Amino acid sequence: MPTTVPRSLFSARLAWLALPLFVALAVAFHWLADLFWFESLGYAGLFWRLLLIRIGLFAVVTAIVFLYAWINLRLLAQHLDLVGSGRIAMSGLMLRLPAPGSAASSRLVRVLEVVAPLLAAMIVAAGFTAGWDELVRFLWAQPFGEVDPLYGHDIGFYLFRLPLIDRVQNTVALLAFTATAALLAVYGNIGLLVWGPGGAIVAPRSVLHHLLANAALFSCAWAAGYVLDRYDLLSEPTGAVFGAGYTAVHVTRWALPGAAFLTAAFAAAGYRFALAGQGRRLAVLIGGFAAAMIALLVALPDSIQRFVVLPNELALEEPYLERDIRFTRKAFGLETVQPRAYDASVKLGRAEIEANRDTIGNIRLWDWQPLRQTFRQLQQIRSYYTFHDVDIDRYRLEGAYRQVLLAARELSPDLPGKGVTWVNRRLQYTHGYGLVMAPAAEKSPEGRPVFLIDDIPPVAPPSLAIEQPAIYFGEEEGGYRIVNSGVPEFDYPSGDRNVYTRYRGHGDVALDSWLKRLVYAWQQLDINILISDYIRSDSRIQLWRRVQARIGRLAPFLTLDHDPYLVVDSGRLFWIQDAYTTGERFPYAEPAESGISYVRNAVKIVVDAYEGDVTFYAMDPADPVLRVYAAAFPGVFRPLAAMPPGIAAHLRYPEDLFAIQARKYAVYHMTEPHVFYNSEDLWQIPREKEDDRYVPLQPYYVLIRLPGEPRLEFLLLTPLTPARRDNMIAWLAARSDPPHYGELVVFKLPKDRLVLGPTQIEAMIDQDTTISRQLSLWDQRGSRVIRGNLLVIPIDDAFLYVEPVYLRAEGNEIPQLQRIIASDGAKVAMEPTLEGAIEAVFGGAPREGEGAATGAPAAGLGRARAALEAAEEMLRRGDWAGFGAAMQRLRDLLGHPGPPGDGF
Repeated sequence: MPTTVPRSLFSARLAWLALPLFVALAVAFHWLADLFWFESLGYAGLFWRLLLIRIGLFAVVTAIVFLYAWINLRLLAQHLDLVGSGRIAMSGLMLRLPAPGSAASSRLVRVLEVVAPLLAAMIVAAGFTAGWDELVRFLWAQPFGEVDPLYGHDIGFYLFRLPLIDRVQNTVALLAFTATAALLAVYGNIGLLVWGPGGAIVAPRSVLHHLLANAALFSCAWAAGYVLDRYDLLSEPTGAVFGAGYTAVHVTRWALPGAAFLTAAFAAAGYRFALAGQGRRLAVLIGGFAAAMIALLVALPDSIQRFVVLPNELALEEPYLERDIRFTRKAFGLETVQPRAYDASVKLGRAEIEANRDTIGNIRLWDWQPLRQTFRQLQQIRSYYTFHDVDIDRYRLEGAYRQVLLAARELSPDLPGKGVTWVNRRLQYTHGYGLVMAPAAEKSPEGRPVFLIDDIPPVAPPSLAIEQPAIYFGEEEGGYRIVNSGVPEFDYPSGDRNVYTRYRGHGDVALDSWLKRLVYAWQQLDINILISDYIRSDSRIQLWRRVQARIGRLAPFLTLDHDPYLVVDSGRLFWIQDAYTTGERFPYAEPAESGISYVRNAVKIVVDAYEGDVTFYAMDPADPVLRVYAAAFPGVFRPLAAMPPGIAAHLRYPEDLFAIQARKYAVYHMTEPHVFYNSEDLWQIPREKEDDRYVPLQPYYVLIRLPGEPRLEFLLLTPLTPARRDNMIAWLAARSDPPHYGELVVFKLPKDRLVLGPTQIEAMIDQDTTISRQLSLWDQRGSRVIRGNLLVIPIDDAFLYVEPVYLRAEGNEIPQLQRIIASDGAKVAMEPTLEGAIEAVFGGAPREGEGAATGAPAAGLGRARAALEAAEEMLRRGDWAGFGAAMQRLRDLLGHPGPPGDGF
């Protein structure tokens, strides 16, 4: 009779076949989705290289681990078969093994002998492949051209070679340990390995060989780990030094090879004792080995550190402190910081203020948080738009260099009401529209920004005219969109009607085949992509529309700054994203808080807001890490000279890098070992007041004239104060304008003169009875007072301190800029305008509220006369911004009414 296959067995076979087919199909569709997308951006070569590197690494590791696991499993199975057949007899032991199963069970066992090690190998390979970037750095390693002072290796060895070598060593050690422990458990459980009388090891010789071969592999990997640990001494703290100090150099680096030798000797002796069945000697050997290792690696270094180094630490550690300082400065780009003296002896007066009108006229009065809220209330226009962020930049407007704040009006990820249908979310509401731009130093009489670009369609001066305001790619994600479909795309509202458009660009993947629709329906888990009649052959699906997600998909080997910013050039909108090349284990370099010990702003990335094109520009082609990726992925990075000049004019020094460098420089400006050791001149980032608490002051962009320089420059700046003190000791600036882009300059203040820092100015403001009384009064009259960022503005060897004050009335979500606080470090004043506050500080006029408090009309008349004279002077000079500010002050003095409900 013909045998019939049981239904359950048939279902099991079907499941075994269906599962890998499903996984293979999912992986293939994932790759196809990426391939189509990379091709649409012109980076198909990058896709294939990234894919082949990952697949190749996964395949090699899987094959090696599978072979290792399969050999171990086969040897184990052979021993089990021999025991079952009685060919291995254990003296004094009775083994009860189950009877052999059916033929089907035997086939299942044979399948599991392959499938089990294959699954284990794939799991290990998946974890190993997560470090694919280490393989790229290893294969395309580039020299730094400088060697470490201890072992004489090029620094590239530590950043490019050593991480992969460490990963291999750790993986081999873990696999060998796991296999040895598992075999011990199995052989012990089934009785093939037992402790006999007198501590003897009782086991067949073949079982001992199997176990000891794995134990030997583990011992070799463990010993190799000690050899590699010598290099870790260069990237670990050792007492007063980061990196190898006196004890590490003279003791630990020799003890580690000794530990490796002891490990090898222990393995050889243990192998001999185990084969001879001498369990008691093996136990003694293990105890002696542990004691020797503790003495060699713990007790000896600790004793030298405690009794030799600590009593003479500065003298013994001085050469290693020099290494720590030199290499940390190099790793974070601090060796090029230009120190300059800033006398701070000039007392600001009217003459200095008038001579620096271009700087005064660009002092930023708006903080991005309240301004974003104001933009949302005044210019969001419709609930389906949003302003994600506010960016700071500079433009030449009517011949003047001006600092501006701008924000993209992007499509909100959450459509209101009934708008959350598939057609609306994916086909009709596809893009944001236009932007808002306002001068950083201006406000309206009502305390609102003065718009340079606003409304829909964008209203802008001729030099900023926007020809293509649609934003398909930005900072908001909101999932994929399909453009140029059978559904007209909402473009912008016009009165009670809407204006519709069709996408005319080439952004992302054309859905011109059934296969592409199937692939993206699978990837996005959305069957509508496959079945919707609205999708045509010339429709395009736009994916990873958020700037950082888009770049991260293309170049996962780069670290991105937190803030991409919008740029207007030639009537189009672009995003500029700063990217960093980073590294760990830079010798003697103390890492940043994120763990990196090397960083360069090596790449600038430009993303077209309409087309979605992503272009990588090599900002620092000499950077060894960038050279690695340029060699591994040829054609990705373009020279900076190829960047359009209109975009290059808006490059700025990135905030995240500057923040890291400022924190590092606060410590590593000390280059004398004894000063560094004693922290005699330790600096810190100052604090500022925010919501009744003090927080670290964030670096800020300014448009000022550096001392001794003839023109305004766009700088990123931070004051610095001594450790545990609030007075200012220096200020650090990063230059953004050519030909000085990227230069770091530190202006050091005299140590014999007190210069107030931000926290002390905040205290002056709090202690000023007139200001504090007025702020308290507003807080009690239905308004909330919001104190903005305190800006320290260097002017001619002196400082001007400026802090905006915003009011937000109850039930009103529009913060209004109502007062400006100014100080020269000796006097402080709060007025409706910056010009008024400066006049009150430097012109000797009574401050706000003083005339009213005394009831002296003459004082008010004098202030009005001074404001009128200032307006006439600004008019004669053609300074329209100054004229407007002076006239506004005059209106305030004459009782110009404020906005309703502002709490005045």
